[in-house]
Amino acid sequence: MESIKNNFEELVTLLRKCKSACPWTSKQSIESYAKEAFSEAEEMLMAANKKDYENLKEELGDLLWDTLMIAHFAEDKGLFTVEDIMKNMIDKIKRRKPYIFEGRTVTIEEAGRIWEDVKRKEKL
Repeated sequence: MESIKNNFEELVTLLRKCKSACPWTSKQSIESYAKEAFSEAEEMLMAANKKDYENLKEELGDLLWDTLMIAHFAEDKGLFTVEDIMKNMIDKIKRRKPYIFEGRTVTIEEAGRIWEDVKRKEKL
């Protein structure tokens, strides 16, 4: 787990350096990087469908990079932080998959139903 933390911190440091030192990156925006992320998501899907796992690893990295870049552009605007995103995701999984934390075993159908029920309630 320490390795993941160190790699994530190094990735964020690299991202910030790119934002300040790369003329192309410094001119980008949330919207332009969202387009990049969409393109990378399509490439990731193609690699997954082809079972090209080496390319899938690369495309997932590109998608992670673009996602983090979007988050940092939002952070610069004072909209939210990377930490906010992670906390939001943790809370969502805990809400939508409560059986995991309760030690209950559920079927695939039950898991899907619980997810959709909680999601529907959240949108009200």
